[in-house]
Amino acid sequence: MADSDITVEILKDIRDEIRGVRGEVRELHVDTNQRLDATNDRLDANNQRLDLVETTLLDLAEQNRFIVRYTRALAERHGDVEPRVSALESRVEKLESR
Repeated sequence: MADSDITVEILKDIRDEIRGVRGEVRELHVDTNQRLDATNDRLDANNQRLDLVETTLLDLAEQNRFIVRYTRALAERHGDVEPRVSALESRVEKLESR
């Protein structure tokens, strides 16, 4: 009988340990879910910030393209003016030399 009592006690201890492990697993599961939720919240916030950065960069790129087009247009106009200014300068020189 003593052997069966020891066996029963060992089995009860094993059962209690398994219950304890189950409780720990549940706690870990809850903790993991909470940490995942917090991580997802941070990722959502980061995605919103990245969307804002992307929009800002696209706006800046558009403004940069506008500036480049405007600068090119000014440079082309300046190229047309140069021969005319040179011609006027030579005419003024001729008039002044008289």
